[in-house]
Amino acid sequence: MRMAAATDWWESELFTSPREGPVVVQFTTEVCALCPDATLKIDAVAKTHDFVWHINNAFSSTLAEELEVTALPAILVFHSVDKHKVYQKLRGDDVTRILHAECMPRFVLNADF
Repeated sequence: MRMAAATDWWESELFTSPREGPVVVQFTTEVCALCPDATLKIDAVAKTHDFVWHINNAFSSTLAEELEVTALPAILVFHSVDKHKVYQKLRGDDVTRILHAECMPRFVLNADF
């Protein structure tokens, strides 16, 4: 039988701080060949959509262990305790597609406005 943690992972300040949009946690490692591309895609979406982005080392992360992250690149999109999902083994345009679906577009003034 698994022992309950003193605090649940979603009680971390990472998830309870006031914010606009969901929390996106990127799980990565130094040896992940596909992770740099995922980082670039998250960075691009961060310019147009509302979310708080954190990067977490999958090798040393208790959060990655708790969420059973086993295939990188991976992201957690956390809206609330009742609405969150871990996406793993992301390829191609997966990151962009997921973040566009999960995160609201930000109102951006551009030069044409």
